[in-house]
Amino acid sequence: MSPAERADLARRLARLLPAPAADARARRRFVVVVATASLLMIPWVAALAWTLPPRYLAGHWRATWVGFDLVLAAALALTAWAAVRRRQIVVLTALVSATLLACDAWFDLMTAAGPDRWVSLATAVLLELPLAVWLCHVSHTLVRHSMRRMLTLSGETATDLPLRRMPLFGVPPRRR
Repeated sequence: MSPAERADLARRLARLLPAPAADARARRRFVVVVATASLLMIPWVAALAWTLPPRYLAGHWRATWVGFDLVLAAALALTAWAAVRRRQIVVLTALVSATLLACDAWFDLMTAAGPDRWVSLATAVLLELPLAVWLCHVSHTLVRHSMRRMLTLSGETATDLPLRRMPLFGVPPRRR
């Protein structure tokens, strides 16, 4: 069978599959909750900017940092495991790890004093942030490869649309 015939067969078979039920209410609820949360962050950040003291003695400083770094280590380990096993969850674990690395760099820099500030800056610039950017890049690349593969297998032409313009698989497109 030629590639064109395989693509045609795949398109015909895909049309036979039932379309997944679109839960418009759940999608609307999701959008409303996330949009509302983002808007509520504006007055919250303003309130913090006006009311937080410039210095604060933390009661559980060691537990906070050790706990955070344990979560970061677990996220990185899970990312490595998922990569070795070639599991789709590697996309999510890599993004979680990247986010935690960026947060770690931020809090290290913001809480460091004296000579520790230079160590925190070096660690952020040379290790944490480059690794975070690389993990985001890997996630992006894996999603794009998966999308291309899915489109090809379904008989569609694989396009190089940016992720922000690609529709979700299994979700009917929004009607305008």
